[in-house]
Amino acid sequence: MKKYFLLLLLSPVVVKAQEILTLENAIGTALERSYDIKVAKMQQEVADIQVFKGNAGMMPKVDLNANMGTAFNEVNQKLSNGNETNRFGKSYTPTTNVAMTWTLYDGKKMYATLDRLKSQSQLSQLQTQQMMENTIISVMQAYYEVMRQKQTVAFLQTVIKYYEERLTITEQRWEFGKGSKLDYLQSKTELNTQITQLVQAKNALKNAKISLNNVLVRQPDLDFDVQELIGIMFDPNTDALKSQARTANRNLQYLRKATDISLITQKEVAALKLPRVSLNSSFGYSLSKTNAGLFLYNQNVGLNVGLAATWNIFNGEITRRQIQVSKINTEILRKQEEDLWVQLESDLVRAYNQYQTDKELLKLEVENNEVAEENLKISLEKFKLGGSTILELNEAQRSLNTSLNRLTNARYNIKISELQLMRLSGELLK
Repeated sequence: MKKYFLLLLLSPVVVKAQEILTLENAIGTALERSYDIKVAKMQQEVADIQVFKGNAGMMPKVDLNANMGTAFNEVNQKLSNGNETNRFGKSYTPTTNVAMTWTLYDGKKMYATLDRLKSQSQLSQLQTQQMMENTIISVMQAYYEVMRQKQTVAFLQTVIKYYEERLTITEQRWEFGKGSKLDYLQSKTELNTQITQLVQAKNALKNAKISLNNVLVRQPDLDFDVQELIGIMFDPNTDALKSQARTANRNLQYLRKATDISLITQKEVAALKLPRVSLNSSFGYSLSKTNAGLFLYNQNVGLNVGLAATWNIFNGEITRRQIQVSKINTEILRKQEEDLWVQLESDLVRAYNQYQTDKELLKLEVENNEVAEENLKISLEKFKLGGSTILELNEAQRSLNTSLNRLTNARYNIKISELQLMRLSGELLK
């Protein structure tokens, strides 16, 4: 008894020492620490780096070329005038030049390529947003599970108080000869059953906190408390949901951007059918020096400028087939977008209906719980005065147990339904 009293004294201190983790802080921590989001952001950075004119072929290409050659040979020459040359010779031939190639026209392929790189960067941003959205969903689900387990512990503690009071009544009756020992033993057994469930619920609460800490990338044994979120946070109508989902749903946005990229790819492929004009220029220096041969010393410095044009007339219908494939891929993406919207619209209506149902159920369970608790209090008083049997008291206690359990689940279900609506409509990242 002394240990139990000491534990009661220490409990408030422990509770005060716990971190009060709000849902907003939990989401902020997860978005900051999530490894998946960090990787997605780095991939997005890579996509952003790829967006520049040079990568699309708009800038000139300049190369510096240099070469140094030497040769060793034996020269044996006999001229028509009778002169002869017999000499072991060596020669040096250093050369260097700066060459530039600049595509002036390629059927506007370079502009399409730059647009594709920009769209791919935007697609990477959408992927990052999807990863953030998935992280927020994981956090909220884990947070609501902690909240549910916390409420389960609380309602079991409430129930146990009534079972303890019942045990006290039956024990006193048995001791004074006004009741049977069977009632006392049954009361004790049922109290122990509730205590067992409480122990299991506390363990489930600990495991739920571990899961949330894992999502938040924190130490698994870090203890905390959560806020009770029972009120309605998100309550739109179906028209508003559909309108919002049309523009903000991440999966729809992803398919639209993929369709844009496919259309740009068509332009890139179609540009292959048009001529290509390039500006070529080079500035070079060459030297040839030898001690044998007709020219002992030869040096050249020069600038060359010219235009080059190519036009592929026939390549085995490869370009035409590539255009056909690109058009088909674009049409596939459009069909997928249409199919996704039909599915999304159905999911929205179902989720909205479930949300409205969960709101009604929550309201009913709150009323049922109030009735069940009042009924149990009356039954306990009647049982204490001998006006009812233990069977009637058992039924009142079971009604309260069931009511509290359903109320806890109803509170959890309304938050999950709310989360589902926010996910489908694209509201989460707002």
